[in-house]
Amino acid sequence: MEIFSKKLVRSKELEKKIEFACSFNYAKCEFEQGRILTIDKTNVSFIEPHRVNISVKGKKILLLYFDKDNLFLYDRSMPITIAQLTNLLKVLKGC
Repeated sequence: MEIFSKKLVRSKELEKKIEFACSFNYAKCEFEQGRILTIDKTNVSFIEPHRVNISVKGKKILLLYFDKDNLFLYDRSMPITIAQLTNLLKVLKGC
């Protein structure tokens, strides 16, 4: 059994917005490339989303995104917008 990996297309526009929100709130962000994993000779594939690791004042936040319209906090059950992310970073910066 072979597993093939293909990179997901990154949204530079969304990443710029996240970087701006982080720099405005003195947070550090690190982006990790997402991938599509496919198992050879099956119809099974997995999508590993892009990850953004954000740290502010010793606290860590994990964002996931698949494309510019789908941004999530920690897992897919918690959608978040850039405005909500900015407010969250403001609160964490003040702690």
